[in-house]
Amino acid sequence: MASFWSETLNFVTSFFSLPGDGSPAPPPTLVTIRGIRFPSDPSTEPHLLTVKTTTDGVDNGPDACWGHVPDLRPFWKTEQGWQWRDIETFRLKNQAIVSCNGLYILFYSFDLENLPQNERFPEAIYGRTRCFAGDAFVFKIQGTEVGEDLGEDGWAAWQDVPEDILSLDIMKISL
Repeated sequence: MASFWSETLNFVTSFFSLPGDGSPAPPPTLVTIRGIRFPSDPSTEPHLLTVKTTTDGVDNGPDACWGHVPDLRPFWKTEQGWQWRDIETFRLKNQAIVSCNGLYILFYSFDLENLPQNERFPEAIYGRTRCFAGDAFVFKIQGTEVGEDLGEDGWAAWQDVPEDILSLDIMKISL
């Protein structure tokens, strides 16, 4: 019986062990990606922006599985804004612009103590009005399902959102 438990323990721990040579996995390669910014300021229209990814504070965030995420700290301005970030996924399918189909990640903060309320997000994406603290952001990731979103290095494979994505009807702000 001890052999059974020993083998079971070895099997389970193999999933959590370091790569075959015993060295830690290499860190993700930081990249520059294009996404969409949905500003909380009603005088500023949603627009494309380019940001670099970061690993800072990602290991204990809701997005830890990706290893590196868009660095949105300059927009949320406070450490709490970054720490209180959250994510949601959505898929675009059957769009008039085929390159816009795919898996997208919505990044937002819920730090209403330090950031203004933002209700300026396309209602059609989730079928309801959304409210965030500060600016909200959308980035595209590889694949069409979570699980297909990692590159060969085992970390997120981010893709640029298509330049014409904001012309889609689903991206219109109803306010």
